[in-house]
Amino acid sequence: MHGIFYDPKHDEIVVPVALGGAVLTLPGGADGGAPPLRVLQGAKTGLVQPDTLYVDVAHDEMIVDSGDDSVLVFNRTASGDVPPLRKLGGPKTRIRNIYGMTVDSVHDRIIIANRVDIGGRQSEDGILIFNRTDEGDIAPRGVIAGPHTGIIKIRQVVADDERGLIFATVKNNFENYDIEDERPSPWNPDKTGFIGVWSIDDNGDMAPRGVIKGPATGLIWPAGVAINPKNNEVYTIDSVSNALFMFHMPELFRKPGASQGVQR
Repeated sequence: MHGIFYDPKHDEIVVPVALGGAVLTLPGGADGGAPPLRVLQGAKTGLVQPDTLYVDVAHDEMIVDSGDDSVLVFNRTASGDVPPLRKLGGPKTRIRNIYGMTVDSVHDRIIIANRVDIGGRQSEDGILIFNRTDEGDIAPRGVIAGPHTGIIKIRQVVADDERGLIFATVKNNFENYDIEDERPSPWNPDKTGFIGVWSIDDNGDMAPRGVIKGPATGLIWPAGVAINPKNNEVYTIDSVSNALFMFHMPELFRKPGASQGVQR
């Protein structure tokens, strides 16, 4: 299991189970061998190897990575072997390998961290932005990707709905062991990862509007990301240091002005 979501409104824990092709919903106070409240699983669901999901509490929906390059949208309380309300996938969507997803319920957008491995530091990774109710094989309304974005090995995304911002963790590295090195390592210390911030309306090869990066941050391979807009804080976990980092960054929680960056 690689993902988890806590629904504070209904006090429920929602977990995708890749090996079982299922989504489990448990009570917030579950302990020990407590059974799930709901199990979503079966051929009709379209779930293959779900790794990540997001519960859109505002619209009472659950958005799930199918595990075969598509996004499935269910009623939040869906259980058993039931078909999704909507399915988003196909060549036009550009969805290839979902590493993270979120919903901006204010601006009605689904945001996907899309991984496209083509080798080395050549990358087609990016952020795909769809209208929340899009379905079928439809092109995204926005694609943030290209060399100016700095996105190589994207991991997770989270949205600041009020300000229309997207926070993304980017490894900016690739596994490359030098077996001749005295202490072989899979990461390049000269190309450390970062947290980038974009507008929900950005599109193309655009540099981030703000970044958290550099030796002083302690970040090498940031993976998960969460935000606390009320207190202007950004939280992340790092895959190399195995540590939790918390940053107070009020300058990143400002509503975007005019479009920035370089268009592709």
